Amino acid sequence: MNVQVVEPRADILVESTRSIGYTFESALADIIDNSIGNGATHIDVRFSSIKPRYIAILDDGCGMTPDELIIAMRYGSKNVNDQRAESDLGRFGLGLKTASLSQCRKLTVISKKNDTISAASWDLDFIIEQQGWSLKVYDYDEMVNQYNKAIPGILDELNVYESGTIVIWEDFDKMLEGASEPDTLFDEKISIARSHLELIYHNFLDKTSKSPIELRFNYLPLAAKDPFLTKHPGTQPLSEEYIDLEGHNIRVKPYILPYLNKLSPSDIELLGTLDDLRNKQGIYVYRNNRLIIWGTWFRLDTKNELNKLARIRVDIPNSLDHIWDIDIKKSTASLPNSIKQNLKFIVKRAIGSSERVYTHQGNKLINDEYDHVWELRKTKEETFFEINKELLIYKAFLESLSAEQAKQFKALIKLMEATVPFKAAYTLLAKNEETFDKDYSDEAKNIIANLSGLPGIDSEKLYEELNKIDFFAKYSKVLNLGR
Repeated sequence: MNVQVVEPRADILVESTRSIGYTFESALADIIDNSIGNGATHIDVRFSSIKPRYIAILDDGCGMTPDELIIAMRYGSKNVNDQRAESDLGRFGLGLKTASLSQCRKLTVISKKNDTISAASWDLDFIIEQQGWSLKVYDYDEMVNQYNKAIPGILDELNVYESGTIVIWEDFDKMLEGASEPDTLFDEKISIARSHLELIYHNFLDKTSKSPIELRFNYLPLAAKDPFLTKHPGTQPLSEEYIDLEGHNIRVKPYILPYLNKLSPSDIELLGTLDDLRNKQGIYVYRNNRLIIWGTWFRLDTKNELNKLARIRVDIPNSLDHIWDIDIKKSTASLPNSIKQNLKFIVKRAIGSSERVYTHQGNKLINDEYDHVWELRKTKEETFFEINKELLIYKAFLESLSAEQAKQFKALIKLMEATVPFKAAYTLLAKNEETFDKDYSDEAKNIIANLSGLPGIDSEKLYEELNKIDFFAKYSKVLNLGR
């Protein structure tokens, strides 16, 4: 048998790997994964949207020697089956190259270790010209001449650190392909990436975490976007559970988000948009504290309005990548069959809790601290809403009417109860066109003023009764001012 070494053509292979499917934000995240995996605590993303455009990711990680840098620049620099450190966020040894060159034509890496700075570049045009795996390797003077001018002070900042690395992207073709206004598109992609990174690295950006990092975009720090609102008093954490998988514990922790009328504008901003509230319900898979995939039920259930407050955190170690089918971009995963049944039980429990938050709204069958203007009534045949006729203000107003007026008033109330727009309300909920953030302060003032003349109820008694009604819970300040 003859053995012949058949090397792949560098230009064709590199060009083909550019189409793996990275988005700009997922490509940038792959580079930051490397920084975190190399022990960085400070990561700065520098960029310029105007020519000459660049993106430079500077970190204070462990850095690389010249020999280590050459190995890191090699395609397939790690064996996917090798045992890795628990903090390692990489997998295939391809991310640095494939992620970077999916967005640009030139990748340069500058690294400092043991007081030595080294640099190397993959330049696609140079590879095509040379027709081979031709890596550019720079000496220090070449680095200074080329990059300290193009990215002012970047090498000086690296020198401040005992060790660290700079990853530089230049010549953006894929990223800006077909753009009529490339500067604007560049800025838009940066904005999307910022929000994306604030979500997937929220565990690291939380200053109270065990391994916090500082991540900045052009010197502006990113803030953690906690998808569970764990610090919100209205969030309901359910009991966590553990599922054994090949000797590893998979931690599962469900959360029920607060109902929308309990969320401030800043809370909603953390969650994304009102659309995101519905679209991002489901399971959130974390790999070494880094969010991998989210907003899916893995076919254990379906997305609907009653489920949208339920979110389940699942923590997995990097040693189980092969079971979860984590892809090279670390943006997709498959649920292992071996844990489906256990996870399905937890999902059903969380969804049940989410549904109860919704059915709780206006339901007097559930004992809470407020009187509700609308009560949910259930019979064997139907479920319907009706006005709460036990309210003191309702009774007082009814008693102030003549017999004929009372008859007409009751008929009007029946008409209102019979025409509750269930279908329209559901459609609005489905589209998240909700008005929970609408300010009814003026209406609250008018209601108080107009009710103050009710016979048989003095002002103190009126305020006492209004304080019990759910509507005034949000406008307690208005109520207190009226006293």
